[in-house]
Amino acid sequence: MSPRLALVSILTLALSAPASAQYFGQNKVQYKTFDFQILKTEHFDIYYYPAEREGADIAARLAERWYARLSRVLEHELNGRQPLVLYGSHPDFEQTNVIQGEIDEGTGGVTEPLKRRIVLPLGGPLADTDHVLGHELVHAFQFDLTTRPGMAPGENGAERLPLWFIEGMAEYLSLGPVDPNTAMWLRDAVGHEKLPAIKDLDSTQYFPYRWGHAFWAYVGGRWGDSVIGEMLIVAAAGGVDTATEKSLGLTTKELSTDWQSSIRHTYEPVLASTAALGDTARLVIKGTEIGGRLNVGPAISPDGRWIAFLSERSFFSTELYVADATTGNIVRTLTKTASNPHFSSIQFIYSAGAWDSASQRLAIATVTGGHPALAIFTVASGRQDRE
Repeated sequence: MSPRLALVSILTLALSAPASAQYFGQNKVQYKTFDFQILKTEHFDIYYYPAEREGADIAARLAERWYARLSRVLEHELNGRQPLVLYGSHPDFEQTNVIQGEIDEGTGGVTEPLKRRIVLPLGGPLADTDHVLGHELVHAFQFDLTTRPGMAPGENGAERLPLWFIEGMAEYLSLGPVDPNTAMWLRDAVGHEKLPAIKDLDSTQYFPYRWGHAFWAYVGGRWGDSVIGEMLIVAAAGGVDTATEKSLGLTTKELSTDWQSSIRHTYEPVLASTAALGDTARLVIKGTEIGGRLNVGPAISPDGRWIAFLSERSFFSTELYVADATTGNIVRTLTKTASNPHFSSIQFIYSAGAWDSASQRLAIATVTGGHPALAIFTVASGRQDRE
């Protein structure tokens, strides 16, 4: 997560018994009361509630493994113990009062700079939790590495750096050099001849996580990961241009030219051997004048007649729709979250509908009353059968 928005070998761990309860979430509206315990490892104080003890044990091993990797790459040991606050699901995580403000369902984790606390949910595949934990721990190292004597509490040099620089570094160090999402963005930019220069990455037009990841993958691949910590410290003190010249021996413009050339060299052959989209497919679902730019989570019925998808075409909210797979015409709107508050979320970022074998009923993951739920609809009537 953005530092500007508050701020995301097997090790043998010496795990102590849970310490006395701690309480978070005193001011934010909550559905639950969380009775936090503390699990101590070599470097972490891990806050969890009893129902998630097994998850906390797993997170402890992941956290220490990430600490070993990052301290080696960045040549740095964190000052003091590292707090890690765990929640059992994203709806629970959204109730946290460790940080101010609302947490949307697209936020995978948070690292706040004042006390350097990492907060994240354990929901989803273990690989996702591992990635988010590594990503957020990079932010903790960034804050610690760029804090200097005389700074106010919570102040650090990392927060003054561009988002693509900070978030891209966290993505590179937690994912490695290759990621299919980043590759998709790069391939698309090459195909449309819209590769940005490094100086362009400050623009909101360029997604900082993916373009920043691409930048650091190139730097790490060419100069080695040992330059990353040095570049961070120099950039925090004197800016990205200064860090590029001192650490890499190139101006930002020279580096940008080399970086763009490398991307083209990688993806132009792929594009040349790939059929154009219009040659193999046709557009079925498209936007409208008042909404529908976001059309995600498609699920085709087994008989091929229908497409279920999530869209904000209602203008006020994101809903679950069913369309004719041939014409694209909407035949049913299954949810109306703007007028019916029963569903507080339909998990549009990570979810998609699932059909039964008869192509008559559709299930979708939702959040109701702060709890994950599965809603099942009969498509012909639009009626919700059960939850």
